[in-house]
Amino acid sequence: MCMSNRYPLRPWIRISCVLCVSVVLVFAAPSHSAIYQWQDENGKTHFTDNPSKIPPQYRKKDELKTFKGAPTAPSKPVKLLSPEKKSGTHVIKAKSLPGGHYMVEVLINGNIRADLIVDTGASMVILSNRLGERLGTLYNTNLPQMEFHTAGGKVETPLFILDSLQLGDATVLNLEASTNPNFQGMDGLLGMSFLGEFNVEMDRERSELILKPFAGKGDQLWDGQNEKWWRKKYTTYAQTLRHLQRTAYRARQDFQKSMKIKKMIAHYEKLHKTLDRRADKVNLPKEYRSYP
Repeated sequence: MCMSNRYPLRPWIRISCVLCVSVVLVFAAPSHSAIYQWQDENGKTHFTDNPSKIPPQYRKKDELKTFKGAPTAPSKPVKLLSPEKKSGTHVIKAKSLPGGHYMVEVLINGNIRADLIVDTGASMVILSNRLGERLGTLYNTNLPQMEFHTAGGKVETPLFILDSLQLGDATVLNLEASTNPNFQGMDGLLGMSFLGEFNVEMDRERSELILKPFAGKGDQLWDGQNEKWWRKKYTTYAQTLRHLQRTAYRARQDFQKSMKIKKMIAHYEKLHKTLDRRADKVNLPKEYRSYP
């Protein structure tokens, strides 16, 4: 196969499945501040968290939907799970859709099958309300909420953590997801909380999604990941916690804002501790770890 038929979707996709979906209103962590949705003249819907990628003609407020959110701590502890240890390349057959989209079948939490559209512009996995009901997250008032600002007004949807999402023989565990009430006739989007764990390419000639590991040949691996992956994961959580702690101090006189930030801190502390316990299991060197 000619390499010209392969299109890298992104040369280095951000690893953090948490930072890239932490979009907050007033005290944003160092990440994208929103997810944007627009529809082009052909009726094709696009998602991105980078406003510079939106064509100028679709930047009018009445044509653009902005998704914002304020994640707080999940109601249950993050489970201590390790990702799939296979570190080779995964090749998954995708279904070609009109408009250049591709759909793949995934397995959520080991027992729910869904057809998701591959979308590197979506900061996380976004599911339909129907799947949210099956997962028990749609009406769970204990979950953190994301605010979706649409032309019809503000809608709040839950932000939650999937135990696992499997695509072919590639599995990512403990990844963040949300639901979108506007998804009609579709299961959702396979976004960056999954795709960000891989270098991603699409072979359009064969309709194959290619997921490549970040680890290079000869790299020493701990639980399937190399030193660079571990350092980046730790740094992301540690920097986010430091930022939120400073923001919490500045907002200490505002009770409501302070409570939101404290819940968010608890959320990241759980993720950081989960990573640390996983690192202990595989004897990751201490010098690769970062703490707030």
